[in-house]
Amino acid sequence: MQRNWPLLFLFLLFDPALGSAQSSSQWRNLVSAVSPSDHAIAGAWSKTDDTLRTAAEASSRLAIPGDVPREYDLRVSFTRESGQHSVAVFLTCGSGRASFEVDAWAQHLAGFQAIAGQDCRSNPTRVENQHLQNGRRYELELRVRRQGVAAFIDGVNVVTYQGDGSDLSLLPLWQLPSQFQLGVGAYQSAVTFHRIELREASGAMPSASPVAMDRSASATPKAGQESRSVAMPNASQAARRSTAQRGRVLFVIADRHFFYREYAEPREELERAGFKVDVAAWNRASCYPHENSGQGSDGGEVRPDVALTDVDPERYDAIVFPGGWGVSMYQYAFEGRYNHPEYNGDVGKKQAANHLINSFVKSDKYVCGICNGVSVLAWSRVNGKSLLAGKQCTAPTRSAPPGVYNGRPGSPSIRWHVEQNRGRLVPAGSIGNPQSRADDVVVDDKIITAEDDQSAREAGRQLAELLSHPE
Repeated sequence: MQRNWPLLFLFLLFDPALGSAQSSSQWRNLVSAVSPSDHAIAGAWSKTDDTLRTAAEASSRLAIPGDVPREYDLRVSFTRESGQHSVAVFLTCGSGRASFEVDAWAQHLAGFQAIAGQDCRSNPTRVENQHLQNGRRYELELRVRRQGVAAFIDGVNVVTYQGDGSDLSLLPLWQLPSQFQLGVGAYQSAVTFHRIELREASGAMPSASPVAMDRSASATPKAGQESRSVAMPNASQAARRSTAQRGRVLFVIADRHFFYREYAEPREELERAGFKVDVAAWNRASCYPHENSGQGSDGGEVRPDVALTDVDPERYDAIVFPGGWGVSMYQYAFEGRYNHPEYNGDVGKKQAANHLINSFVKSDKYVCGICNGVSVLAWSRVNGKSLLAGKQCTAPTRSAPPGVYNGRPGSPSIRWHVEQNRGRLVPAGSIGNPQSRADDVVVDDKIITAEDDQSAREAGRQLAELLSHPE
């Protein structure tokens, strides 16, 4: 997809003015003031002497107390013990706060985020081929000046952001309380932070002559080679552009027995990308998931934001139906009957769901089904036929709810619903890695289907990417 940025990419040789920090102060240990019970914002954190550790949890983050000078160097030594997602360091620059992340977005990216609302997949500090090796110790240093921030990994200047910080912000899933300016985090990865140090510093930002953008020059530079520096667009213009590109996504879940992981993981990916997610159900009473479907000790209760009949489709850019047997209540044209009475729904519930699907299709917006949520798309009727008729899609081989199908008792595969409505099913587990369902997502025009709970996160990631960068 073509991305047009009204800015110049600058390439420059390593500059001693920024490379050798001018400092009259010594490194100060920041971990000594940290108490996980007081400063952990999310995730399971522990502290031993001056070492911090987080377990592998989504958006795990910890704030670091204390005052921060306007210009400073921040040095963090860490080891990712397990997992395959990013390690983050949170910083302040002028009036803005941001994260610098390594091995991010399941694409081995590094960069600052967010800049004018754009994460490092699409802002100009994107650096590719930043793959962390589990069990190896790394040192990340951020050199913050009035003119911008330079990032070094193991002594190599990877990328430099040039700006006063007014266009920087934290992504929604990395938010810290306003009184904290620094922090560390990890996304679904167990990480040990061996050392976190700060010193007051000063020094001029490097200067460079603009050259034509070269998208191929994005691998990590080696010592002595060129690094990247980027001049940022006007902050107010970029912010307006970013706001226009981000939007809202509607999740429709069952009143009872939705599959929690299929709801929570794509939601995390969308919110991580800056989208607002609202939840709808038949009414606004609490909704409860299947047992053992990925919820935590709180039971996974979800309070919907809006009742199904009160949804205004114009407010949303996409609609998602997570699975679970309970979502069968929205199968508009299904003529069978389920043994569990709540799965049968009623005419009003089915019509409301079908009306929403038609509204999104008419407006050329994305419609997504995950696992048994695909059956809702299969039994919808748009212009007299199934939304999935003739469309390439995927669905799980696992069983649908027990009931009466075509006049006979049974519990066929969920794929049966798609077959009955003439969807073009790809073989189960056939996309990407044949040993995993994590990447089994099919996009056919504006219809997105994910095979099961294992591919739910990828469905959210792909939807966020499609919404962020429309053709």
